[in-house]
Amino acid sequence: MFDNLTKSISNVFSKLRDKRVLSEKDIEDTLIGIKEALLSADVSLEAADKFLEEAKKRAIGKERLENVDPANQFVADVHDTLVSMIGEGESGLKLEPVEKTTVTLLFGLQGSGKTTTSAKLAKYYKDKRRVFLVGLDVHRPAAMEQLAVLAKEVGVPCHIDTKEKKPYKILKRAMSIAKKEQYNMIIVDTAGRLEIDEEMMLELRRVVNSVDVTEKLLVVDSTAGQSVFDVAKSFQSNIGINGVILTKFDSGVRGGAALSLRYATGSSVKFIGTGEHLEDIDVFDAKRVAGQILGMGDIVKLVEKARAAISEKEAQEMLQKVIENNFDYNDFLKQIDATTKMGGISKMTSMIPGMANVDNELISREEQKFVKYKAIIQSMTKKERLALFPLNNSRKMRIANGSGQSIYDVNQLIKQFTMMKNMMGSTKKMNKLAKSLEGIGMSIEDLNKLM
Repeated sequence: MFDNLTKSISNVFSKLRDKRVLSEKDIEDTLIGIKEALLSADVSLEAADKFLEEAKKRAIGKERLENVDPANQFVADVHDTLVSMIGEGESGLKLEPVEKTTVTLLFGLQGSGKTTTSAKLAKYYKDKRRVFLVGLDVHRPAAMEQLAVLAKEVGVPCHIDTKEKKPYKILKRAMSIAKKEQYNMIIVDTAGRLEIDEEMMLELRRVVNSVDVTEKLLVVDSTAGQSVFDVAKSFQSNIGINGVILTKFDSGVRGGAALSLRYATGSSVKFIGTGEHLEDIDVFDAKRVAGQILGMGDIVKLVEKARAAISEKEAQEMLQKVIENNFDYNDFLKQIDATTKMGGISKMTSMIPGMANVDNELISREEQKFVKYKAIIQSMTKKERLALFPLNNSRKMRIANGSGQSIYDVNQLIKQFTMMKNMMGSTKKMNKLAKSLEGIGMSIEDLNKLM
């Protein structure tokens, strides 16, 4: 998300590059450029004005730090201001002590993603609590049935009642079941509407007043634009909001309205939905989001995804193969699969500092190559995959036909694989040279000076 906003802000900051001293005008012009980028991304005018005011206070007249590039210090000031605008630190749900029952109520407009988000939260917390899902959408029985299906997929119990027409009665019955079965976390999926109406609010108030609710969370579609403010304010005044969950946070749309939601309502963002799968939900961290927007990447998230995609044992085995220069096509295939699990090259580059402006078409072409390479490797025999001998033309032809790719694609794979293997071989040689020089009290740097 925020690709265009990141590019716009990066372009604004690029004008400060190589400047040893920043004047007050440099700072003001840059901040105005950032404000314009925020407004273009759907950030509210009030929030953008507040950002400009706060950023000026932080940056102008501040004592410059020694040995720190002034442009970098200014970027840090902008980052801190952005963090204060969208929310401080990590969030997450408020949890009662394990001996008590945490009741989390989700509400929002129809289509915002409440039902799927309820299941995602259940999956996220199932290892920490005894989770119980409850469906209250009496207006759309299909929604309750969908919740039951998702609950089964997640592996948690679920209570629905398609005959009962009063949501608060369904919830009261669910509370009795939870007490009996000792479930200590209840996640409640309520009915949505195409638009806010008094009947909807009255129904929700009855639900809220029927039990002791720990948190009332508004689920908002990140792509909804400026309309989210009116929705949020209406729920805030009628029901009260303890926090917000943003869905479709992986979308490529402007999404700036989501950034100013906290400023508009006073409610912090708790979680973000980052994809269609039930594991695609993350605790909202304002510092990391601000870093992504400013093109600083999200190395923490990249590391988390890498750990999920590659086990420690697999990583050690791969490292050993690199050291011994025994890298083969099977290993290349594992790397492709790991990249796919991490969201592909596009998702990975978005998390790496300085990679926000990489050509999307170039990334797309590289990802298409990976699809071809995977098919080619899977069409090789077990011996061919071990890369123990060069592939002759007849083998290449057979592999190309079997994978549905061209001879050119097969040759491109061989070329890229050979380059990687040669690089790994060079690394091994350098390590050996370094150890040899160490034995006589020299380093590679010392050797370079003599040459």
